[in-house]
Amino acid sequence: MTAEERLAHALRSRVDEEQALDRVRRYMRGLHDPSYMPRSHEGEFSGFRQEAIGNWLPLIVTTVAQNLYVEGYRDDEHPDNLNVWEYWVANGMLSRQMHVYRSALTYGHGYVMVWPGDPGPVARVYSPLAMYVVQEDPDAEYPDYAIRRSRSRVKNELGLVGDVWDLVDAEGVWSFWVPSGDYGNVQEYRLLDSWTHPFGVCPVVVFRNQWTDDPDVRIAELGEVWPLIPLQDRLNDTTLGLLIAQQYAAFKQKWATGVEIPRDPETGRPIEPFEAAVNRLWTTASKDARFGEFTETDLTGYLASQESAIKHMATIAQVPPHYLLGGLVNISAEALAAAEAGLSRKVSERKAVFGEAWSRVFRLLAFAAGQFEDAENTRARVVWRDTEARSLAASADALGKLATMLGIPAEALWELIPGVTPFQIRRWKRLKQRDMATDVAEVAATLLRGDETSLPVEASGGSLSVEEGDPGGGD
Repeated sequence: MTAEERLAHALRSRVDEEQALDRVRRYMRGLHDPSYMPRSHEGEFSGFRQEAIGNWLPLIVTTVAQNLYVEGYRDDEHPDNLNVWEYWVANGMLSRQMHVYRSALTYGHGYVMVWPGDPGPVARVYSPLAMYVVQEDPDAEYPDYAIRRSRSRVKNELGLVGDVWDLVDAEGVWSFWVPSGDYGNVQEYRLLDSWTHPFGVCPVVVFRNQWTDDPDVRIAELGEVWPLIPLQDRLNDTTLGLLIAQQYAAFKQKWATGVEIPRDPETGRPIEPFEAAVNRLWTTASKDARFGEFTETDLTGYLASQESAIKHMATIAQVPPHYLLGGLVNISAEALAAAEAGLSRKVSERKAVFGEAWSRVFRLLAFAAGQFEDAENTRARVVWRDTEARSLAASADALGKLATMLGIPAEALWELIPGVTPFQIRRWKRLKQRDMATDVAEVAATLLRGDETSLPVEASGGSLSVEEGDPGGGD
């Protein structure tokens, strides 16, 4: 196919995805489908529809995304990050990586495109709202080609309005002006510019929230939001009923008998003698009057239905219920770990899937920077930050036992300390090296003086001890 035909094919395929993606986008912004009401409902009830929306979906996405954070890229032969890490940092990925996770979790896919640049390679993040990929083989490392809308509402030489779309494949980039909405008529496309790249593959990496081999599944259905939309609607309906009952039926309605109802002298219509309110008291001069009240509507059922819907949402999303409902106070570390076990397994799965995608991004960055050794390094893996909730005291005790009982070097366990960052580890290593250099200098000075009694304990009892009869310490 020509570049125009491939672009037209991708645009038509993207149109099939747009409706589902737009629905997910609306629900994430709180623009939900209105709850049901009968046609004969009072106009004042309509205001409760918007008040009934409690948008829980962004919290589901945020809970998973906040447990994903890449803080290194290493292999077995290099304890520190590989050289390509500097380009990842230079592109602001320490913070922009969150956009990738949120996009993949929300819409099912997230994309990172790498491009040669000056002084270093450039990485850009896109969501399915801005980019679409065509990939015939879902197991392939890179897509066949991708399209992205770079500009909207651009007039051509005839004054017609259209959009500028870029087609990216294994050879280069073609930038086309396309008439708005007329994606099938390739004769109307106008090639604006084109250029080549050195990668040999389409330099776009797809971050999939879930893998599927079903070709009929839409991208949005792979995200975390789509399967929760029915539960969100059910929760909105329950909240709407609660608000109406709370406003009109939770107040105890009163009744009166044996009271003469006055009438308007002009119209002859009866006049309401009493007005029910919190600050009003009903009185009458009639001796035959009797007063009473109706039982208010019990709101317990509505509240229980709300809690049930939220628990169902938490179960399907594999998020601990207390993240949504709260209520856990003074629980043990073991109980907290058990409550978050499902979320931990889900996060581990996402780390495995996203980690492979990040490795491809790093290899593209290394190739664009001319670091071909790192570009061909398939042993390197990303290092994820440990975000599990654990007690620092319990972790320190466990790591200390690993060092003393199993003989694991203490420096190898530093990165397992909860909350520690690579910057802190590097600082600790420099401080330890400085302290060791100071100790060696002191031992050397002591040996030159021939004063073994002033040696540090570690030196006198360890490998730096001086043999008897040799005050000079050897040669």
